[in-house]
Amino acid sequence: MELSQEISNFIEEIKTRDHLILFYDTEERKRSVLFPYLKDGLLNNKGVIYIEEFTDKIKISTCEEWYIRDAGAEPLRVINKWKKAYQYFDERGLGLRVMGETSCFFRNNLVRELMRYEYALHRILNVPMDAICSYNLRTIVDTGYTDVIMPLFLAHGGSIIIEPEHVEDTDIEKLLEIDIN
Repeated sequence: MELSQEISNFIEEIKTRDHLILFYDTEERKRSVLFPYLKDGLLNNKGVIYIEEFTDKIKISTCEEWYIRDAGAEPLRVINKWKKAYQYFDERGLGLRVMGETSCFFRNNLVRELMRYEYALHRILNVPMDAICSYNLRTIVDTGYTDVIMPLFLAHGGSIIIEPEHVEDTDIEKLLEIDIN
């Protein structure tokens, strides 16, 4: 799948301390944004952390390993992990670029913690890193948490990427099982 010029330009304009959200509908579409984003970071002298669902092709840390401890997800603990990761790369003369998958929060019924974490990232994170948090729309729908989509969008001031890029109202209606009039 070819990356659109709009997404390519968007990735090139990401700055340190940017925290974005990616809503996607398939792994292929997520990777069409993720891989160029990570590659761009590596080419621009940044260390990369990739938090993903388990995969045998590339694995830095799983969602559960990075975010969840003792069946909970404490925002300050995770933010401290980001600070330590930044220090690690900074000591090596590198910046930090991050991509984090959020599906584990939905599967483990930790959506409230996820929302607190997202809120905290915008209020107290003082780490010079750029990040994309990825949200699988199908997981959100299947777990019944569609009510988090709008607050996430608003919290990020529209700093989101949606793949597929051209989504019709009827597609959203089908996905969210609603009727848009």
